[in-house]
Amino acid sequence: MIQPRTKDLELQYKVLSAAEVPSAHSIEAAEYPESEAGSLENFIARQAAAPRLFLGCFSLAPIGSQGNQLQQETSDDEKKRGLLVGYIVSTQASDDHLTHASMSHHDPKGSSVCIHSVCVTGAYQRRGIATEMLKEYLKYLQSINDNISSDSITRLERVLLITHKERIGLYSGAGFELVGPSAVEHGPELWYEMVYHLT
Repeated sequence: MIQPRTKDLELQYKVLSAAEVPSAHSIEAAEYPESEAGSLENFIARQAAAPRLFLGCFSLAPIGSQGNQLQQETSDDEKKRGLLVGYIVSTQASDDHLTHASMSHHDPKGSSVCIHSVCVTGAYQRRGIATEMLKEYLKYLQSINDNISSDSITRLERVLLITHKERIGLYSGAGFELVGPSAVEHGPELWYEMVYHLT
């Protein structure tokens, strides 16, 4: 049996607080091309509008740039919280497909979850964290549906995202299906829409 590359990492997931948003944005700015990176203002607005849809991945045993465990002094707070190494940020929309309009504002009654960014910081890339983070996020969204106790609360029906061609395999591995080329333009490259259906 093949062991996941994340097996030696102590990871935990939690919804990000407003105070943690700048740390997530620092990862975004470092890992995305300038033409594609979301602004800090957008991150703050998305967290304020849809806080439950901003999930952080924290490492409880930080690693160095060479992959070794970091032996450094950390505060009790940092030991409890861990180091933010990745995140997924989304909003809700009523549309069945991603459009500029559906990505530009949050509709709390929308049945579509629109992922804006899936990002892992450099030293933690190529360890399977993005795939594990996506699977954890999808389980988390399903748990939101499973715990709905009122007819007035909208069920989440689908998760939508756009990606470049070279990342289609990553999202397919987490259970997303390819819809086709997206009409959304963001930066110079072509985007492809993908969907995951919740139950």
